[in-house]
Amino acid sequence: MFKPEWIRFNWDLKKLPADAPQAGNGLEVRLGEEEEAQAITIVVERAYQAEQGWGVVRPQRLKELKEVILRGMDEKNIKVLVLQDGRRIVGASVLCTEADAPRQLVSGICVLEEYHCRGWGSLLLWRSLKFLSEQGLDKASVVTRSNVNAFKHLYPKYHSTRERLEELPVLEKYV
Repeated sequence: MFKPEWIRFNWDLKKLPADAPQAGNGLEVRLGEEEEAQAITIVVERAYQAEQGWGVVRPQRLKELKEVILRGMDEKNIKVLVLQDGRRIVGASVLCTEADAPRQLVSGICVLEEYHCRGWGSLLLWRSLKFLSEQGLDKASVVTRSNVNAFKHLYPKYHSTRERLEELPVLEKYV
C-alpha cells in the first residue's frame, strides 16, 4: 500500500532564473496586507481542500496555516505574497524570511483550482523565491507530500533538489 512521504524541496536562490515566467494580463503578485488575512486564509483552505493528496493530514495542516496567517502577518518574519487577478485574490504563498527556519515557503504555493494550468503557480513560486532572495536568503525550501500535484509538477522547477523527511518540521519558534 502506498504511504505518502514528507518531501522537502530545496532551492539555491543564487541559481534562480533571472526572468519571471510569463502570465496573463491583469495579473499581479504583491505583498498581502493584514486586513486581507481572512481572504488569504480562504484561498489557502480552498487550495488545500481541492488537493486530494493531503488526505488525513489536511485538517492539522490547515489549522497551522490559519494560525500563521492570522497571527503572523504582523510579524516581521512572516510575509504573504498574493496572486491577484483583477480585484480577486486567487493565490497565496505564506513565507518565513528566517534563513534557519525548517521551511521558508510555509504554505507552499496555493492557487485556486479554477486557475490551475495557466502558469500562475509557476509565477507565484518564482516570485516567492525571488522575494526570499531579496530578503537576503541564499536558500529556501518547502515541505509537501509525495502524492500532491505540486510535488510532481511545480516544485521540481528552478533547479530544486529534494529530500525525504520523517515528519513535517515544526515552525513554532519562527512564527
